[in-house]
Amino acid sequence: MAVARQTGRCGRWVDDDACSAICLLILQDKRGKLPAGDDRWSSRPALPAILYSQHIGPFLRLEAPLPNMLYAIGGRNRSSGPVDKVEMLDTWTGCWVVCPPMPRRRAGGAAAPLPDGRLLIVGGYDERGIAQGLLSSCDIYNPYREEWEEAGAAPLQRGRWGHGCAALDGKVFAVGGCSVQQETRAEQTFMETLRSCEVYDPLRNQWKPSAPLQVARSGSRVVALGSTRLAAVGGCDDVFGRAETQATVEIYDSISGCWELLSTRLARPRTSAAVAALDDRRFFIAGGAPSQLSVEVYCAPAWNKVERTASDISTRASDDGFSDEEDILVKAPKTPTSKIVQDMMEGRMGCQAAVVRLPRKGRQYPMCESDCVLVVGGERSEDTNGTSGNVVMPRVRQLETVAAYDIEEGEWRENGSVPPLEMPRTTIALCIGVGRPAACRLPTSTAAEATSALKQALDF
Repeated sequence: MAVARQTGRCGRWVDDDACSAICLLILQDKRGKLPAGDDRWSSRPALPAILYSQHIGPFLRLEAPLPNMLYAIGGRNRSSGPVDKVEMLDTWTGCWVVCPPMPRRRAGGAAAPLPDGRLLIVGGYDERGIAQGLLSSCDIYNPYREEWEEAGAAPLQRGRWGHGCAALDGKVFAVGGCSVQQETRAEQTFMETLRSCEVYDPLRNQWKPSAPLQVARSGSRVVALGSTRLAAVGGCDDVFGRAETQATVEIYDSISGCWELLSTRLARPRTSAAVAALDDRRFFIAGGAPSQLSVEVYCAPAWNKVERTASDISTRASDDGFSDEEDILVKAPKTPTSKIVQDMMEGRMGCQAAVVRLPRKGRQYPMCESDCVLVVGGERSEDTNGTSGNVVMPRVRQLETVAAYDIEEGEWRENGSVPPLEMPRTTIALCIGVGRPAACRLPTSTAAEATSALKQALDF
């Protein structure tokens, strides 16, 4: 039997005995039994040879990227401004890995995974600032090749920053944010907060307008709730925060194709908070301007399929062409609630969150079995460091730390349980995807030797 063709770069084995262990298993299956008097193994059916070549071997050699990796992309550093830095939290070894830098500096952008595992990074602004440096461009990172694709993706129809992004039904939605007013004179530049949304179709490499929000939002966070809904959480309806910070939540339903403003609000108004979906109804919200410590879990209303009446069918058919055999989705009578949970140890704003599987307390990587919400980066306003006239000037400190909330335990893990970023950053784009562990990123001479030994065993 031939060894399956390698599709990735060679990496080293997880441990020194991995290759020989596989060879022993294969030899046992080939010979049918162990030497006389050797009862170390209980009798078992022979494993299919293809299992060794296409699954066990590649897994132990880590040829293909593994899931459950967290990418922190771009952002703004206090001394460097917008950065092109990309780091990946390697959940195989528990450390941050530096990835190839982005093609351009990008802060205030957002990211989402594409159906094929690549990562799409959308909008933001570069070192020229939020007006002159406003970006409509979108970059694509290929974690299989560990490189940025030269052509990237089609640009947004309208550049934006401070928006939210989420993947739904194979497409990526860019929701709200800030942009330059389109009706201003050439010598003037005014920013506005957007209700507009766009949706990216990766098959056509095309952005199209999507249903607008009910409320203009920047600094809002957008998460997918199951396979049919998005939630836009909080934000501010003015680019510089002079108007109302939002405590509202909007839900986008892919069946109806529109956003609905929910009547039940967050426990506190929040903008630039950290938000992560826990399931198809609940999401976790932590922090937000101005450097809040508080945390809550919001439960959106359930949506159930119901039979329609004849009048419903007639109305919908005339409005949008639905056939009389289709169902519609309606809200169940349950009232959404917000549950206050334990405060963070350190307040922050401009942060992002994602649910990542980590080792349980007392266990080591790569035994990741416990879902945790990771709140990454951001900044906080600390004690004042001076005044200007009668105005108190707060001191802002950017953060490289990562706070980890253990969902199963219902509490925050101790500081340092997840290592810090290499560089403090705020307005990061955060995305879960696949990636190669740190040990597999540098080829080693032993990889060729291990491959040769495995091939000999398979051809035995």
